[in-house]
Amino acid sequence: MRKIVIVDTFNFLHRAYHAIPKSFRAPDDTPTNAVYGVTSMLISLINETRPDCIVAALDSRKPTFRSEEFSNYKAQRKEMEDDLKVQIPLVFESIDLLGILKINCEGYEADDVIGTLVTKLESEEQNQIYIVSNDRDMWQLISKNVFVLIPNTKGGFDKIDEEEALKRLEFNKKHLVDYKALRGDTSDNIPGVYGIGEVTAKKLISQYETVENIYKHIDEIKPEGLKTKLVESVEMAYMSKKLATIILDAPIQFKIEDCQFKLVISDELVSFLTKMNFKSLLRRLNVDIDKKLPENQLNLF
Repeated sequence: MRKIVIVDTFNFLHRAYHAIPKSFRAPDDTPTNAVYGVTSMLISLINETRPDCIVAALDSRKPTFRSEEFSNYKAQRKEMEDDLKVQIPLVFESIDLLGILKINCEGYEADDVIGTLVTKLESEEQNQIYIVSNDRDMWQLISKNVFVLIPNTKGGFDKIDEEEALKRLEFNKKHLVDYKALRGDTSDNIPGVYGIGEVTAKKLISQYETVENIYKHIDEIKPEGLKTKLVESVEMAYMSKKLATIILDAPIQFKIEDCQFKLVISDELVSFLTKMNFKSLLRRLNVDIDKKLPENQLNLF
């Protein structure tokens, strides 16, 4: 069985920046809280999963097709703070020095990159795929050999499989996009159907499963007020479903050989972590921080 790990990079970049104190700074006063958080998470991930292959999925630098189709998509998000902007190249450098392949696709979000990679890789029975993300959108990709890993408070990861997803969502994960089409998603500014909340959305999905089937049976929807809400928001419901659906065929050129992984503690990695003043991470990598560099390149495993 080949273990493949795909990381939702910016998901953790933003979370690390807001979760870790902004007092984290390099000796030259460069902010490093996001760099530390992402690097620490990646080291924990490598230690726990021991991957054969690992990929860091990135968002497009240009507007995506979702923004072109719905101008208010993610419009509520604030502009990235300068202290976070300056850390992005450093995060990328850390990822490179850890030997992790970065992949993005212009015009597509990291979700679509992940969905496309999963689609390409899950057809092979020998592949076991782990998506590392706090974003529940990823749950629509879960299958027999595809799982989501969520970092927990103990420094490890909780695995979400089909059974656990059903338990937490209370409906089949493949209908997550239909749920979001009704309920909306404030984090991405997906509108959904005005006036429909979590309880009603789950009830409708449990009974009809898909948005298409709901509108096919619109005349039997009760009470009348709910039917009216659905009728008045029909276009927005279908648009919301389209916005929430992960693309599975983004134009990505990828071969499994590109992301084969073996962590080597190189001089360059040690120098980078030393420059960032990440002594705790050096210790976790078994580097003797009293020496300038390790005696040789060490294989963590």
